[in-house]
Amino acid sequence: MKVKHFHIGLRVIKTVIAVFICFWIDYLRGSGMPFYSTIAAVLCIQKDMDHSFKVAKNREIATIIGASFGALYLFIEQNLISVDHELLRYLILSLLLIPVILFAVNIHQENSVFLSCVVFLSVTINHAFESPLSFALTRLVDTTIGIVVALIVNYFLKFKHVRDGVSQ
Repeated sequence: MKVKHFHIGLRVIKTVIAVFICFWIDYLRGSGMPFYSTIAAVLCIQKDMDHSFKVAKNREIATIIGASFGALYLFIEQNLISVDHELLRYLILSLLLIPVILFAVNIHQENSVFLSCVVFLSVTINHAFESPLSFALTRLVDTTIGIVVALIVNYFLKFKHVRDGVSQ
């Protein structure tokens, strides 16, 4: 029986550090949702800064798109049109993914489509009874915290690959 050797690389360590910093910032703020900052940090820790910036940009744009559409829908639902039947509400939310997707595509942010939909659904399903604007802004701030923390951690914790005894 062959025993596998497990290696904890620097990317894993950077991810753990970034997530803890997000928790720490949330603890100091006393308000917020560390779930969103920690998820953003996990997603944005990449193998190098170029990849981190690409993921961070997509994540921020997706959050803005999804949170904006979600806040708009919740505002309309809470103030203008009440949808009392749960299945009808789910149909409406499903159909509203179309404008979310089309908006992202039309502004040439195809890489943000998936996360825009996730954010939209997160806002409209999990936070339907909160203030739409307040939640959307909090979600954006928390995601931005995670992105910034990940970029800073990724920038300062660098390593060089060692291959065949030669540093690269």
